[in-house]
Amino acid sequence: MDLILDARIFSIPMVSFIIGLLFCFLGRKLLGFIVIVFGFMIGFSWLSLLLADITGTTVAASPWVAWVSGLIGAALGLVAWKVSMLLAGAVIGLFVARGLLPSMSSIVHAAIALASGILMHVYKEPITALLTAIAGAYIAAGSAMIMLEDIGFVSSVAGFIDAADPGPVIALVLMFIFCLTGYKFQARSLGS
Repeated sequence: MDLILDARIFSIPMVSFIIGLLFCFLGRKLLGFIVIVFGFMIGFSWLSLLLADITGTTVAASPWVAWVSGLIGAALGLVAWKVSMLLAGAVIGLFVARGLLPSMSSIVHAAIALASGILMHVYKEPITALLTAIAGAYIAAGSAMIMLEDIGFVSSVAGFIDAADPGPVIALVLMFIFCLTGYKFQARSLGS
């Protein structure tokens, strides 16, 4: 959740929540669009640091760096979609790995991306449904957590159950529910 919660990559959480649910439930049908959006998000959050380093500035000092990096990532996502399902799976796998395992090394992220790409190439429909359900659930749950924190729900739950920070548990439960229902929804028409 760090990619969404810390960076607040979406400035309007309600829009990102709806987009996450669309990806979660209609991912196989929206795969090209998803790859472009995730490419943008990877570029915006990850490539921007590299581009800022190359230009000798910081992302905070030059906000254009993040946007240019996002557009580069979106273009690379589009190329990946047009070239191969393997690359499209790798883009989605990298997004999921970066979001769910942010403290892992880039080598682990690359390995997960490669494995996702290979699985998507070999088992196109079910793996596409699974990866888009996971990625959409991640975005929807992260966006829901931003909205729940804004209205004070998380702090109310913390006071009610006498816990310091129930946010991660709530986020995981939401993500599990969104992922499971999204995959079941997409899997109902596999092979037809």
